[in-house]
Amino acid sequence: MPSPARGLTQPERVETSRRRLMAAAAELIVEKGWEATTAAEIGRRAGYSRTMVHARFGGKEAILEDFLQEYVGRLNPHPRPQATGMDQVLAHIDRIRDLYAHDPDVLRAMFVSSFEAMKATSPLRERMTDQLQGGIVNVAEGLRKGQRDRSVRRGIDIDRAVSDITAVFFGIAFLWVALPAGFDLDTELAHARERILLDYGA
Repeated sequence: MPSPARGLTQPERVETSRRRLMAAAAELIVEKGWEATTAAEIGRRAGYSRTMVHARFGGKEAILEDFLQEYVGRLNPHPRPQATGMDQVLAHIDRIRDLYAHDPDVLRAMFVSSFEAMKATSPLRERMTDQLQGGIVNVAEGLRKGQRDRSVRRGIDIDRAVSDITAVFFGIAFLWVALPAGFDLDTELAHARERILLDYGA
C-alpha cells in the first residue's frame, strides 16, 4: 500500500533511501576516502539517523557491497554473444562514458575507491583486484574473439595489447581524478576509443 505521507510503497521508500545513501557514500568517498568514511557520516549526509541506517542496511560494509554491486560491476560488462570481439573490448570504454554522462559523481567515487584499494591493508583490495582481473580477462577474450571474427587485426601481441588497453583505462581515470578542473574525461575516452580501433582493429 502506498504511504499516505509520501505516496510511496514500502519497496519504493527502501529504494529511495538506498539511492540517497549511495549518493552520500559517493560524496564522502571523494572527499575523504572509503576507509575514513563511517556509516554514521553516510547516514547524516543522506539525512538519516545512524539507527535507521543500521536497521535497514547494516553497517558501512553493507553499503559498500551495495555500492560495488551496482556500480563497479557496471564497469566490467558481460560479453554479449552477438557482439564482435572489438565491440567487447570497446564496451569497457563505452560503459565508463555512459556512467560519466549519467552519474559522474558516483563514477569519480568508484575511481577514488579503486586507487585507495591498492594499499596492502585496504579492505577493498581483494574485491577491486578481482574486478581488475575480470576486466583484463574480458579484454583478452574480446581480442581473441575479434581475431576469429575479423574485427581485430591478426598478428598483434595479445598480451601487449591487453596491457596497453588496460593502462589507457586506468591512466585516463587517474588523470581525471587528479586533475578534475582541466581534464575532459569524455573527450579523452573518445580519443582512446579511436586509437584502440586504429591500432588493433582489422
